[in-house]
Amino acid sequence: MKKIAIIGAGVAGLTALQTLSKHGCSVTVFDKSRGSGGRLSSKKSGASSWDMGAQFMRAHTDEFRTQLKMWEADGWVAHWDVTPWAINGTQRTASPDDIDRYVGMPRMTGLSRKLLEAADDFITQTRIVETQFNSDSGTWSLTDEDGTEFGPFDELIINTPPQQALPLLPAESQLNEQVSGVHMLPCWTLLLGFENSLECAFDAAFVKSGPISWIARNNSKPGRDAREAWVIQANHEWSERKKDAPREQVQQELEEAFAIATGCTVAASDIWLHRWLYSLPANSSGLGALRDEAHNLTLCGDWCLKPSIEGAWLSGRAAANILTGTHHD
Repeated sequence: MKKIAIIGAGVAGLTALQTLSKHGCSVTVFDKSRGSGGRLSSKKSGASSWDMGAQFMRAHTDEFRTQLKMWEADGWVAHWDVTPWAINGTQRTASPDDIDRYVGMPRMTGLSRKLLEAADDFITQTRIVETQFNSDSGTWSLTDEDGTEFGPFDELIINTPPQQALPLLPAESQLNEQVSGVHMLPCWTLLLGFENSLECAFDAAFVKSGPISWIARNNSKPGRDAREAWVIQANHEWSERKKDAPREQVQQELEEAFAIATGCTVAASDIWLHRWLYSLPANSSGLGALRDEAHNLTLCGDWCLKPSIEGAWLSGRAAANILTGTHHD
């Protein structure tokens, strides 16, 4: 039985896990966080809860459209019946579209938890800081920041942002150049929870002006806690400029922009500010997954293809197909 290690429990890694486990591989997943999902992240603070990362899933390909329907049938995701608005300054207009948007149930990480069930082992709160490839046996051993060793593994899949993957690559790997050439943009995300509902005509909006790109009423999604909670995501250009700005300044500017966008100036009772340092690739390889055959090493993630849950899913599937020699599930 082939033993495989996956570093990073995001969608790409967990998608690879699905295919590999079906092919009889023994898969161990590592993640530096307490839970799974990567950017399917959820957050609780005070009495409020939010989907902190990816806000929804949508399909551009027939393959992912079929997958979403299967997950929906299993109860892992649900359709979010929302009419997005478009906001420019104080101009707010409904902007209906025919896009089917889905969310994990009962939160975005609900999906990753289900996908993770296929793993032989899930090792959390473990940051792998060193990898060693034994060229004689063709196997990998991994070391975490406490000095604990894991392995040997026949194959290694790295599903992290490129900046975190780079230190784990062998010095002689031909992937180093490709990986170091990918620039990731940050995203500041502000989460606000309120005692009472906001008198706001919409549940989600794409914002065309100011620092914000997206706002959503989290409690409008199926399965969520009923308490009023909003997610405010800054645009990537603004986030890049403010990457190292004081948190108080970032929070204040996003709160002010949120008040302009919604027309609501109600003080939040729960507040959380998060900086996604590696949110979105400014340039992606479009290759699906990156392979170093000489080192039994595969890299995957939405940055290898296109920045979305669908991109991560397709990348993870491509990684698994490389290892199993198949072209589809």
